[in-house]
Amino acid sequence: MIDIGKLTDLTNFNPVPVNRYIAKIYCPSSVQLASSIDTQTLAMTVESAELPGRSFSRSDARLYGPIRQIPYNVQFIESTFTFMCSDAYLIEKRFFDKWADYIIDINTFDVEYYDSLVGNINLQLLDNHNEVMYEIDYLEVFPQNVSAINVGFGQMNDYAKFSVTFSYRKWKAKDLQFNTPSQQTLNPADRLQNPNSNQGG
Repeated sequence: MIDIGKLTDLTNFNPVPVNRYIAKIYCPSSVQLASSIDTQTLAMTVESAELPGRSFSRSDARLYGPIRQIPYNVQFIESTFTFMCSDAYLIEKRFFDKWADYIIDINTFDVEYYDSLVGNINLQLLDNHNEVMYEIDYLEVFPQNVSAINVGFGQMNDYAKFSVTFSYRKWKAKDLQFNTPSQQTLNPADRLQNPNSNQGG
C-alpha cells in the first residue's frame, strides 16, 4: 500500500534555485581574437539563460487500431540568453556584432564555412552551496538572432540589455559526481575565479 504521508513529506525537499548559474560562451577563435571581452567577463553579464529542451519528429503508423506515432529524429529547441551591457562601450553587444559579421560579411555578404563560425556554450546550474547540480554543453553554437536594444527617455531606472537566440546542433548533459554540499554558501562568481572548482569534470 502507498503511504500518502511519505508522498506529502516535504521536510527533505528543497526546490532548485534558478538564480545561481554560470554560462560560459566560447566563440570561434577568429572572433575571440578580434574581441575585447573574455569568456569570464562575458559570463558575468548573462542576466538570464535557458536550460534547453528537446522534441522528436514523428511519423504516423497504422496497421490496425489507433495510430501510433513513431519517432524518427530528435530536434533541439533554440535557446535565448539575455545580456547586460556595461558602460565599457557596450563591449558585450560589440562581441556579438563581431560574431555576426564573421558569419556573414556585411559588405560582401560572403558566408563563412560552418566549421569556422560555430562555438560552444557550457551552462552550469548551481545549488545554494555553489555545487554543480546540472551541467550541459551546447555544441556547434552560433547566434541566430541578436536583438535590438530599447532606449527611451522614460526608462530612467532601467539599463541597456539585449537578447541573443542561439542555434546549435545538439546539447549533451554531463555526468556529475554527487558530493555532500559544503556548509559555506558561496557566490557563483567564485567558480569563474577557480576553474578547478567544477565537480562535474
